[in-house]
Amino acid sequence: MTAMRLEPGEQVMVRTRTHPRALLRPAAVLVTVAFLLGLAMGVLARPDLPGILTQNRALLETAAWAVAVLALLPGMLLPVLRWATRRTVVTSRRIVQRTGLGGGADVAMSLVSIADVQRRRRGSGAGDLHILFQEPARQVHWRLRDVPEAARFEEALAHLTRQARVASWPAPAPTGGPR
Repeated sequence: MTAMRLEPGEQVMVRTRTHPRALLRPAAVLVTVAFLLGLAMGVLARPDLPGILTQNRALLETAAWAVAVLALLPGMLLPVLRWATRRTVVTSRRIVQRTGLGGGADVAMSLVSIADVQRRRRGSGAGDLHILFQEPARQVHWRLRDVPEAARFEEALAHLTRQARVASWPAPAPTGGPR
């Protein structure tokens, strides 16, 4: 991934990706497809197949491989690629979702615009964070799935949001009071 462009005075505070538990479903798809492909190849390799199956064995084997590849693309390869190329970066001023290889797309929201964060536990310390951003003209909802150490991430986000608000809205200057 390419380096993220930071504004002057901005620092990267947290950089993370989805918890590896997100790879359980793609792993299950891989094992299932491999099992079914092995089963199909084993059946097609039997010497006692009916005549029509024996005559079309090469075509049936090719079809079984094609179905396996077509099942693996959306069920395993795309989720693994998505996991490997998606990052969440929290800086001192914003939260950024980075996706794609190399100079992929970045979607950023200001920490100051965070109105609410709700966490749902998913086990093994991971959890989903539902973030509501309130901007002057719109509300934006983000769902960060399977955030590792979700409780610590939420605490860090709350702390950094408070710091960003203090930095962007400094306390009013003392007026000296009545005389």
